[in-house]
Amino acid sequence: MNQTCYLCGSQKNKTLFVENGIPIVRCLNCSHAFSTYEQDEHYEGYWDDETGYDLDWWDVAHRDIYKDFIGKFLSAPKGRILDVGCGLGFFVKTIGTSRPGWEAVGYEISEKAVKFAREKNGLKQVFPGIVQDSGLPKESFDIITLWDVIEHIPKPHSLIQYLFGLLKPGGFLFVQTPNFPVQLFKAKLKVALKGMQEGGHYLEAKDHINDYTEKTLGLLAEQCGFSSVEFSILKPIASVSGVSGPKAKLGIFLKKTFYYGTLMLWYLTFKQVNLNLTLFALLKKK
Repeated sequence: MNQTCYLCGSQKNKTLFVENGIPIVRCLNCSHAFSTYEQDEHYEGYWDDETGYDLDWWDVAHRDIYKDFIGKFLSAPKGRILDVGCGLGFFVKTIGTSRPGWEAVGYEISEKAVKFAREKNGLKQVFPGIVQDSGLPKESFDIITLWDVIEHIPKPHSLIQYLFGLLKPGGFLFVQTPNFPVQLFKAKLKVALKGMQEGGHYLEAKDHINDYTEKTLGLLAEQCGFSSVEFSILKPIASVSGVSGPKAKLGIFLKKTFYYGTLMLWYLTFKQVNLNLTLFALLKKK
């Protein structure tokens, strides 16, 4: 088990939550939270499901959040955007459809996911491999996105510094990741109500190696050269994992209600209190 903080290198920490035998700890030096599970740096197993991909989740359920992103951040008539960890390519495809003036490129470590993106979604601009080995020209993108990627990477500095170099001056890196304080409260509530169940979804200790807050995401950004970080709130993914039928519809309704509630609170507190389940951060380059 790893006991060393990925952000500051300290080995002093305290346990916050134990998920099926795996401690999730908080660094006593910089307050970063992380799983002690030792995951591969470039894990390729997320897209290995041979039974087929849940397209209702990866396509249909993500349409609102992608549309919200595009409406907020792609106001310019043209530009270049790179989606790192693009999966099956639906975000890249959405940009091509709704913002044809923008050139969208995708990189994905899973060759199986890239095959789907190229063959099923017709995306020749999606490439396999680790983006740090891509040879992309420096300062060539206006925006780079990491949708649900950064929490999976044990040592994120090399990736974030590399992406910093790919951004044009004035560009930004968009990071979506779980909002750890809210997710921790939710996980503890689940355990209090139902107990710890094997296979249950709590903090995903084997997959989500780093657990970010606004503070620690800002610390990572500063360490990697970014001048500032701004946070936003986007619409939720219109689905509830592992639920179907009437319960799914109720779950989506509750999810959207919670989103509007957190959005109102965020504005009422002048963007100081963010209780949304997800962090949406813009890491800006001067």
